[in-house]
Amino acid sequence: MRLTRENVVGWLQRLPQNTRSLVLTSCYGLAGGLIAVAFQVGINLIYEHTFVGLSQRSAAVFLVGTFLVITASSLVAGWLLNSFCPEAAGSGIPQVKLSFWKDFGVLPVRALWVKFVAGVLSVGGGSSLGREGPTVHLAAALASNLSGALGVATQNRRLPAAAGSAAGLAAAFNAPLASITF
Repeated sequence: MRLTRENVVGWLQRLPQNTRSLVLTSCYGLAGGLIAVAFQVGINLIYEHTFVGLSQRSAAVFLVGTFLVITASSLVAGWLLNSFCPEAAGSGIPQVKLSFWKDFGVLPVRALWVKFVAGVLSVGGGSSLGREGPTVHLAAALASNLSGALGVATQNRRLPAAAGSAAGLAAAFNAPLASITF
């Protein structure tokens, strides 16, 4: 038996409701945690390949280099946000709250990849953006889109978005009990 979307959705539909909810919530949490780790790894890679390398050079090279890195990463992130998905701009938490109440928790997949790339460039490139808000946004968007791929109706995506948000919050702050209370 091949592992296809239809087979997975069919298997999930055959599960009892309580078991299905538990399995799906675990999948959303796992996906949210994985994207949080990928986001942090991306930030660290950019930071290590720019600022750490520049820190071993002369003071003049360090100052000019860091200025150029911050400027270039900000320009590319701004271009991505303006050109592809203005909804991905901002810290991320207000956008998740808005989608939760206005759009049933549906976050566009475009916001997911634009927020990921622009966030990695911004935070890794030295901008004064923290990683916590974008991590919550990314985890919520991934869980929302994963739930859609698994056959969850549009009007029922609030819980997946909330589960993803909780996983993102726990991963960003390294506080698993915070996600439980969330």
